[in-house]
Amino acid sequence: MRFLTGPKPINDLFGWFVHRLTANYWSLALCAVIAAPLVFAVSLHADRNGLTAWILDRNLAPVASAETARDAAALIAGIDAAFLTLYFSISLIVLTIAAGNLGVRLIDRWLAKRLVRVSIAGLCFTLIHATLTMNAMDADADLIDTPLATFASTVFLLIVNTVMLAVATHDLGRTMFVDRAIDAVAFDGRTSVIELTPVLQTDMRSGDGVRAPRSGYVEGVELKRLSEALADSGKSRLEVAPGQHVLKGQLLVSCESNCGDPKAVLRAIPIGKFRSNTQGAVFQIRLLVEIAARALSPAVNDFYTALAAVDALTEVASGHCGNWIDEGSVPVSVDYPTIALPGQDFRGLFEDPLAALRQAAADYPSVSLRILGNLRRLIRLHCSDAPGLVAFLTEYGAELHQQARARCEIDKDRNALDLSLAQLRAEAGTG
Repeated sequence: MRFLTGPKPINDLFGWFVHRLTANYWSLALCAVIAAPLVFAVSLHADRNGLTAWILDRNLAPVASAETARDAAALIAGIDAAFLTLYFSISLIVLTIAAGNLGVRLIDRWLAKRLVRVSIAGLCFTLIHATLTMNAMDADADLIDTPLATFASTVFLLIVNTVMLAVATHDLGRTMFVDRAIDAVAFDGRTSVIELTPVLQTDMRSGDGVRAPRSGYVEGVELKRLSEALADSGKSRLEVAPGQHVLKGQLLVSCESNCGDPKAVLRAIPIGKFRSNTQGAVFQIRLLVEIAARALSPAVNDFYTALAAVDALTEVASGHCGNWIDEGSVPVSVDYPTIALPGQDFRGLFEDPLAALRQAAADYPSVSLRILGNLRRLIRLHCSDAPGLVAFLTEYGAELHQQARARCEIDKDRNALDLSLAQLRAEAGTG
């Protein structure tokens, strides 16, 4: 089976904690606010120990007097404050509009965007630096006693941040372009991070198990750490999959023999309060379906966006075809074969989201026809060595056809659906 590499979801408790600490608008800005006085102190020390004199000796002074330097520093500080206020305001407006159009669950991805966080941090750094520079200047002092290098760095930072503000504002504007968001979600979701192989399903008597300490959603599973924690427990089975909701006391892992270190097991299975992008493909697949369903709702009524989401979901599915497991077998990781992973194969990832998509598309023959066409392409290009997957997709196509046909209002749409289903069955070799 194929093993695709790319961006990986966060699986362990430490990684999840670090992500929550860093994937936001305030953490990098806080670091910038702390760093600004330190950088200012170093620059001021250099000015007072010969750097200003070196600048004056070479006629490189950026201002003619200390008063001019202080006035300019005050102006720069005001501009930086205005830039920061403007960018925060634009960010809030864009996120509010985009969340209303696309869905609030995309906010988790937008908050983690590096360009936005770097832009806010840069503006915060420059504002603090310019304010401290202004306070360090005496308008009545001689030019030799004015921190010229520190002032010059403030001007340079203003230039950089002006350019960054333009770039970041453009990026924020593009945030509302739905096809860009769909493409980004599909790019992340199509990567399979676990290479699975089937083993014969057998009844396993549970000697012991580890239960959820609280209710929430399974953020991920760190298989390496989990395998180490269960090294002396014989065969084991992970009873929950990433993205699944669990209740306090629900069984997470069952073992043939006693589980040696339950705390170590829990550290490998972080549980969050809500679904998030850190859960990987399981979240991204459902997010694409949510975008499609939202686009097909009467409030939005944008079926072209739904078509784009359907195409992206097909692209994601193509990256997971290698992880199909036939009925009668359970998936295990190739690297950690002693832990059964029910629900983490192709069927576990796509069965429920595809059912939701079928229900959302039932009133739109054009969308149902696109799904049937994409199923044909998926079978032709990626499923030739998995007859079980071909049968699964063909059965789904038949269910989709049945529900969409029942909602059709004219014979032309019914005939088009009949023809598309016949073509799908012919592609699958079941016609």
